[in-house]
Amino acid sequence: MRIQETFIRMSKRGTIRREDLYLIWKQKDFCAILPYKEFIFNILIHLDILAEQRRYDTATGSRLPVDNFFVPCMVTERNTTSFMDKECTPKRAICLAFLFKGTIIPPALPNRLISACLSMWTVKQFEGRKLLFSGFIGLSFDKSHDIVVCVEGNKILLYVVHRTSSGLIVPDIATGVKECLVSTMERISDFYHSTIHAKSSEQSPFLIEYSCSKMQCFISEKKALQTNEWVCDKHNLTHRDGDWLVWNQDKKKEQCEPNCPGLSEDALNKIPSDIELLRFSTNFKLDQINELVSYLNLSKKWDEIKCNNPNNIAAANFLVLSKWKERKMKFKDLEEALIKMKISTHDLCQVRRVRAAETDIQADYLDFIPTDEILDKLAPQIGQVFFQLGAELELSIATLENIQSDKTGNLVAQNREVLFTWKEDRTVKPTLMVLVQALVNIGRGVLCLEEVMENININTLIASQAEREKHDKGAIPEKKTTMNMMKGQKDSMKEAVHHKLDFSDILDQMMSFLVISVDDRRTIEQNNDQENTLLDIVMKRGNPNKSVCIEVLTQNSGYEDLAGKLSDSSSSVSPPTKTGKICMCHHKTDRGDPWCAFDLFIKIRYSYNRASHCIIVPYAITCRANHDLKVCHSVRPCHSYSHHFVAKIAFFVVPT
Repeated sequence: MRIQETFIRMSKRGTIRREDLYLIWKQKDFCAILPYKEFIFNILIHLDILAEQRRYDTATGSRLPVDNFFVPCMVTERNTTSFMDKECTPKRAICLAFLFKGTIIPPALPNRLISACLSMWTVKQFEGRKLLFSGFIGLSFDKSHDIVVCVEGNKILLYVVHRTSSGLIVPDIATGVKECLVSTMERISDFYHSTIHAKSSEQSPFLIEYSCSKMQCFISEKKALQTNEWVCDKHNLTHRDGDWLVWNQDKKKEQCEPNCPGLSEDALNKIPSDIELLRFSTNFKLDQINELVSYLNLSKKWDEIKCNNPNNIAAANFLVLSKWKERKMKFKDLEEALIKMKISTHDLCQVRRVRAAETDIQADYLDFIPTDEILDKLAPQIGQVFFQLGAELELSIATLENIQSDKTGNLVAQNREVLFTWKEDRTVKPTLMVLVQALVNIGRGVLCLEEVMENININTLIASQAEREKHDKGAIPEKKTTMNMMKGQKDSMKEAVHHKLDFSDILDQMMSFLVISVDDRRTIEQNNDQENTLLDIVMKRGNPNKSVCIEVLTQNSGYEDLAGKLSDSSSSVSPPTKTGKICMCHHKTDRGDPWCAFDLFIKIRYSYNRASHCIIVPYAITCRANHDLKVCHSVRPCHSYSHHFVAKIAFFVVPT
């Protein structure tokens, strides 16, 4: 009865609990799996067959435990909500389509795509329901933007929805979402090509089409970018080439494209946010500010603000615009002032840009909350930009003015107070990535943070985050110095980074070749001696894990000694058995030759938002038992309902 309820819940909601899946595996048909249930469960996550959605406590910034796992391919319920009619309308959304060859799209592709989306963004709630249905998912990108991905025939449609108007959609966001999905679908397609030994075509498996303003007619991307004007057939609406720029924003280019239409009418009728005014003031020439304030009727207020900020003219520029905003003025008023000054109104386009944040800080570090030690060391290096940084980190003007008043004349104290106030607020998880983006946006650059992070180990961040979870919500944990922990390792770490791959990348490869599981990696990363912890785990597993591990280590410069240690441990490792790690079912071939097969849940995981630099391929293992064995593999479909959500690759072990 409980198993039946589990399948009903999976079909309706697309979720399953860990303990419910273990209960399914207690059935007779799954007796071979049950002893390895935790490993197999982690493999299913590794495969994106189960999606482990990231969730964070907004009060503490700590990661919350996962109770339910999504199983997109088991969802059979269609979208019956009114979201598309009420929210995803031409007035508030833009759309493009990924057009595939053939009449339908293989279900595996959109299911994998939905799993990838679940790992990157949060499922949106609408009228008390999660927008996760068969071939449809709605996601929250930020406070103003939502994303919809849905399947219609041989098209996958992507919608970007703004809270109020499609004219306010930030081009960098739309472009980034589009690029992310393009990259994801190309990798998924490449993987399926690899499983059938087919060569991946250099040509993309799909074409991109842009919709008309009514989101019903489509024009191919190639034709749209080569045509100055397009009139859609159904609605007879004219579209200019600048209409497609929202999907193709050059993030590194600071100036508008020649065909940029400027801010939309909706945007011009909007009151600017503090961040938008900050970006405008940062890019505005200082010698023109006096003229601007006269057109904005702020001359008296400008004199007062300059007097209070004699040494920080950049902050004064921002403050005078924030006072102008209090009068409920709009972008249109600012545009009129720029026209009178004979300054390009495209300066206003830049306030809605998000600069590309590039950093040498390792990607694995960026999702962590900075420690108190990091912020203490960063504060003296930021410089005289505390007001701009605070506004970019979404602290209120009142909060920043209070900090300025309380810490008058003490620049380091002001910077430190801004950083710790941001960390404590945690409306959005205060990660290193958020801090990197803020420093880039205000023009300070990220070098100061990179220098601070040079001697910080990921174990320090892990330990700090664990310490935070022990404190009450909202409390800033007591400072804890980590420099003594790093003493003696500093020089070796500096030298190692120039000669060998980062150990986290080694672990990525180990997971790709199924040498270690998700839980194994977590155990390794929480241990101070990560390399020896990896060896201990692999030695306990024996072959083929050991053989694969040795090969990965020897192929990466700087880990030859570690590979040697593992090779020398042969005597302490139990010899591999003919049946390997998973029980096999014995069968007969047509010729009567004995052979045995076992089903192994396997897929190579791709990091959809951070591609691995190495090319990962299915790994064929050659082992020896009482006689030589060779391994070949082939894809085998599954017809059992209880197997339906499991992607299986059958490995056949054939005597030579």
